[in-house]
Amino acid sequence: MLGKSHIRISLRRIVLLALDFLCVAGSIVLAAFLRLGPGDGWDYVLHHRLTLGAACAMFLLVFYSGGMYEREPLLKRKRELAQLPLLTTAIALILIVVLFYARAGASIGRGILLLAGGLIFLGSWGLRTLYRIGMGYGLLSRNALIIGEGNEAREVLRLLAGAPDAGYRVFGIIFGSRTKHEDLVEGIPVLGHISRLNEFADAYAVDTIIVATSLAREHALLRLLRPLRYAGVAIVDYVGLHEELSQEIPLDHIDDEWLMYAAMNNSVIHIRKIKRGMDIVVALIGLALSLPISLLAALAVKLTSRGPMLYRQRRAGQGGQPYTLMKFRTMRQDAEALTGPVWADKFDQRVTPVGRFLRKSRIDEIPQLVNVLRGEMSLVGPRPERPEFVDTLAAAIPFYKERLLVPPGVTGWAQVKYPYAASIEASRRKLQYDLYYIKHMSFVLDILILLRTFKTILAGLRHSEDLEAAATPAAPADPTEGQAKWA
Repeated sequence: MLGKSHIRISLRRIVLLALDFLCVAGSIVLAAFLRLGPGDGWDYVLHHRLTLGAACAMFLLVFYSGGMYEREPLLKRKRELAQLPLLTTAIALILIVVLFYARAGASIGRGILLLAGGLIFLGSWGLRTLYRIGMGYGLLSRNALIIGEGNEAREVLRLLAGAPDAGYRVFGIIFGSRTKHEDLVEGIPVLGHISRLNEFADAYAVDTIIVATSLAREHALLRLLRPLRYAGVAIVDYVGLHEELSQEIPLDHIDDEWLMYAAMNNSVIHIRKIKRGMDIVVALIGLALSLPISLLAALAVKLTSRGPMLYRQRRAGQGGQPYTLMKFRTMRQDAEALTGPVWADKFDQRVTPVGRFLRKSRIDEIPQLVNVLRGEMSLVGPRPERPEFVDTLAAAIPFYKERLLVPPGVTGWAQVKYPYAASIEASRRKLQYDLYYIKHMSFVLDILILLRTFKTILAGLRHSEDLEAAATPAAPADPTEGQAKWA
């Protein structure tokens, strides 16, 4: 196994975030100047610097929560590129009005706030347009070589092709065997044997070497790679690359050794203390703030269908121990009396009209905060499965029961990255995200997932079949992108 694999943040995303910060801060200052004049405007900014700084932070938080730094929105067609900046800017403005105008003396002038909002929208939209253009020209790309045989090299190249903003410029492929190789693989030249690795690395000023899975433990190759690593060249295997680009773990390329290595990466202090402390604090605050919504939801359930307001269902908790999960009831009473336990699908006829709204808005899951307080669940973790399905899924999906090693969550990495799973194949895909979370579990990642959950609430409940219906090839970022295919 090649080196430690930590959460890697794309340099392009870091630059985009920094530019967004300058855009938001600059827009607020510029709005004050345009509204009041340079002198009075600067005095206004200094006098309200704390409030304006909090507003700046609010914009960036909403940008992240709304998915402004995710790959899909950044690769949208030009005519669609303005939709998300417009929506997130509008949401941020509403939150600022609600939070700041409720406190006397902390308000921002309405004229300045609206003008700043317009400038922020234009600036963030323009930055993402420039991002697409820069991606097409290969800006901030890393020079890379691939070490691998034909099919393995193709697998790496297809992975890179599926992430056109990955930031890798592949110059060639190096093989390990002595047999004759084709001259091109997926349009990338085959340079030569690994015995000339240093020569090729120097010739192309390589920053990263991507090693195919089957060669990752070859001692001869490792002896060649170590000097390059000490010289500052990044070394990554296929699993690490997949993990970096997709934030999931490819099940077909891992084994028990990898899982043990992943377990060694976790912070014991975080798992045992910080995570539990955050669960209790956030659950108490969440229950208090959501009390009016919960009362209205309970009343709506009771008035529109027969049966109890709360629905209790057995789920598999940590270690496979069953517990009773609580939700606001969204289905007809005794919905499974004739069918037994079945997966819910997109057009589930058992769901009531009120229940459909509660599911779409995630309001039905508020009672699970009680499960969190009891210690049966965490705020963030793999979604708990019904015990009736665990054995079936474990028999069909390798390493499925690994997700039972940590407490289940109200939300999780799989929930914010992939729709509701209504099939074995969709459950397999969600497991890949769950394994990524289990490996990288941390306080910071939990906070980021909670922020991202905001977007899933806005988008509403999606099912895995939605992805199949909506699957379309991504549009090129720029007419020049074909000239820099792997940039």
